[in-house]
Amino acid sequence: MPGIDEVLHYQTGLWLLLRNKPEGFRWLDLTVRGLMRSFWAFVWCLPAFAVIWASWRLYYLANMPTGTSAGPGFFLRMLFIDAAGWLLPIVLLLLLARPLGFARQLAAVLTASNWIAVPFAYAAAIPFAMTLLLPDSAPFAGLLLYAIFGATVVLQFRLIRMCVGQQALLAAAMTAIYVLPPMLAGDGLQRLLGTIPAG
Repeated sequence: MPGIDEVLHYQTGLWLLLRNKPEGFRWLDLTVRGLMRSFWAFVWCLPAFAVIWASWRLYYLANMPTGTSAGPGFFLRMLFIDAAGWLLPIVLLLLLARPLGFARQLAAVLTASNWIAVPFAYAAAIPFAMTLLLPDSAPFAGLLLYAIFGATVVLQFRLIRMCVGQQALLAAAMTAIYVLPPMLAGDGLQRLLGTIPAG
């Protein structure tokens, strides 16, 4: 598993790429080994996910009948949902890479997108942590979450655009694949697995 120094090394590269500086690629390991190691980013996101799940669990219990339980199985279902949301866009991009002609850039897109998910996850955890510590902050936390989500979409687009040689339309399409299918699948899986309050 990559250590903190390696992860911060990659984050430096991503920061440079977000600032439209191509030298950021030199900070990333874009080999096959580097691509495979980038999936450790999901493990690095788990503490942030745990905060989100804990907050969601409280929301779930508050909107369910008294006596409803949400033990370890609840967290395992949330883990499955987030893992599926992580993998779905990757599978779609793998399927579309050759037909749409971006196979050569795919390794860079996947590697960079995996690693940038780490700061994205911790940023998203902030408003959820606020609701855990200060329940009355929920309205503000909701607005903050929307702002963070919007910022992550913009930053994801900027990063992918660098990886595909400034092809804005291709970058927009790939960004949409990273955003929309996980949202739709996540909502469906939450209803299927019973991690969303019955409405």
